[in-house]
Amino acid sequence: MSGPKSSRYTLTAEQRRILEKQRRIEAAKAVANETIKRSIANLRRLCALSQQDNELAGEAIARLGNDSGYSKKVEELHCLVKESEMAASNTDTTNLSSLESTAKSISENVKRTEQIKREIQKIVSLNEKNLRADIAKTFNENFSVSFADIEPKAVDSSKMLIHRKSEISDKIRDVKKNGIISNELYAELEKAEILTEDIYDLQFLKNHISITVNPLLKRCAEYEELYQAHHEEYEALYSEYTALCGLYHYVVQEYPFSVESMSILKEEIERIKITAEQQSEKAYIQQALDEVMKDMGYCVLGSREVTKRNGTKFHSELYTFGEGTAVNVTYSPDGRIAMELGGLDNIDRIPNDTESAVLCGEMQDFCDDFKEIEKRLLAKGVIVAEHISMFPPDVAYAQIINTSDYDMQLQTSSFNTESHRGKAAEKKKMKVE
Repeated sequence: MSGPKSSRYTLTAEQRRILEKQRRIEAAKAVANETIKRSIANLRRLCALSQQDNELAGEAIARLGNDSGYSKKVEELHCLVKESEMAASNTDTTNLSSLESTAKSISENVKRTEQIKREIQKIVSLNEKNLRADIAKTFNENFSVSFADIEPKAVDSSKMLIHRKSEISDKIRDVKKNGIISNELYAELEKAEILTEDIYDLQFLKNHISITVNPLLKRCAEYEELYQAHHEEYEALYSEYTALCGLYHYVVQEYPFSVESMSILKEEIERIKITAEQQSEKAYIQQALDEVMKDMGYCVLGSREVTKRNGTKFHSELYTFGEGTAVNVTYSPDGRIAMELGGLDNIDRIPNDTESAVLCGEMQDFCDDFKEIEKRLLAKGVIVAEHISMFPPDVAYAQIINTSDYDMQLQTSSFNTESHRGKAAEKKKMKVE
């Protein structure tokens, strides 16, 4: 029965549960780490205020005596960032409970920071409004303009145009500054604002507001409403996706916030998890087989990677068996594991009749070892799913393995029938013991 053998192995239910638990813990740690990383980045981004807003607050203090609470809110932002950074630095990154606790507390700080940022933007708008009112008051007190020689209709039309342009520009700027919008919507607002400034006809302005500005502002409001309802779920999904990509060596793709992106992220997370499960089971089976072989006295001589013309990749390990002989174990992408015994040489050649006969005897000797291999695999939670092919010892299967095709780790002697029998018997005796 010990000619070439090809089998598929799988895991016992218990061993599969053990691996699943290990993957779950590893993934949970990675997700918590990524959540902390993204949350800290979000906090720093939210804490970054524009120079214009800071100067506006400074001018409000200088002209009005107060900044409507701007400075106090800014200090709250900085305190939350420092608190979160300290929590992150004190986290035991090897402990899941510690990581998840920190991730939760920093996520809560992000929510609080978002609220404070909204309050700050309202304060900025209030400061701007108060300063405009104060400047207008000062202007009216110091200057007067006579419109005696200007037609009333022209004055009214000009005032209306200026008022409406200012009103629309203020709305656009408020959404740009205070709203939550996508990069695409922001670019459209920029374009609409520039176009508004270039309009000098009241009727054309009304058309512009009706056709362009109002629908755009409505879309911005809808986006913000959608964001407020789903951005926490999106952040959680993107953190999990990014963490799994890092854990299992995938390239992270960008998925900007949207309902469609959330659906894609869910699909990607599921795909990665399924692939990780399959890969971890294959890796465990390969590791278990390697441990069993070594425990039974086999040493790894070398290994190689083979890529077929169709792109299929195979990995092979070469294990010592007897003097000048080895067992070649090949792992296929579809889960098959093939074992073949052969003589060693450093060239491609076919064994002669004498060598074939000796190798046929070695195949018979490997029969008992193969039974023991599968017995020991079972003890590690690896069971036979399918014996695909189990050929008996036969000179037809005798082969010479060219060691030059392998990345060799140990020096080996070539297969020699004269010196082989005695040394091989001693080697086999040692392995059985």
